Amino acid sequence: MCAKSENSVRDIIIDCLTQQLSEFELLKSMYSIDSEIVLTDNTSIDNMRTFLKNESEYTPNHLDFIINILVSGMKLEICINLPTLYPNEEPDIYVRCNKFNRYQESKINSDLSHYIKSNHLGEVCIYTAISWLQDNTDAYQEKNEDNDFNEKADELNLNENKFLRMWIYSHHIYNTKKRDEIVKKAKELKLTGFCMPGKPGIVCIEGIDSSCNEWWKDIKSMNWKKITIKKTELFDIAEQKLQQKFYNFEELFFKHSSNKMSKHCDMGEFSKFMEKHGLSQVFKDIFGFDNHN
Repeated sequence: MCAKSENSVRDIIIDCLTQQLSEFELLKSMYSIDSEIVLTDNTSIDNMRTFLKNESEYTPNHLDFIINILVSGMKLEICINLPTLYPNEEPDIYVRCNKFNRYQESKINSDLSHYIKSNHLGEVCIYTAISWLQDNTDAYQEKNEDNDFNEKADELNLNENKFLRMWIYSHHIYNTKKRDEIVKKAKELKLTGFCMPGKPGIVCIEGIDSSCNEWWKDIKSMNWKKITIKKTELFDIAEQKLQQKFYNFEELFFKHSSNKMSKHCDMGEFSKFMEKHGLSQVFKDIFGFDNHN
């Protein structure tokens, strides 16, 4: 990449991060109680300022924070992850409410995402999103789970006595709350596998098929840019001990050694991990190529 092009990209990033920082400082002044706005990484703001002062060549990690508000007696936890190029790119927002069931939570997140894409894409919009939630949250208490939400997970056939392994591909997995839910739900259902956050985000989940599909129904109901089942492997339950590849569920991190600030996973290291577990063919199936040098 030529120097002029590199400068152009850096100028765009600086403009976006400047807007993010200004918006966060405004939000911080509005939600000044410690428990109202919480940074996932307390160093993230300082890292942004260092970059904007041209004192660091590394693009800072995504700004990830939670805003807690009350709306008509309901506690809303608004989990926000801002991509480097926000507001040019859509923010990653996930809302939880202490009085909502799974369907209500999925519906309000879907509608909020649609509202932002339709009206405010390309501009700072976190306060606008909060205002929308304050104006509309009450209505979702009245929404009941409909038949569409009860459809089988990706139309998979559910067989009670099968051992299932799912391979999930997401455009990215950054949001801390989503990552927590992925791990928490897997452990609750006694599933094994891993979640590799970053860009792309990869999840392997294995266990009794009914439990895997319950996990998938909950996870896919969150607001995602893109998430899909790339591959499924189904075995007789008698083969579980032979076919099971993992014995707990954990997050995996494969950072580039040459650029520890990179948000992209090191596919070379991930390929080696898959090979170690006898899953080289699955790596090819998911990505369409063999990553060996």
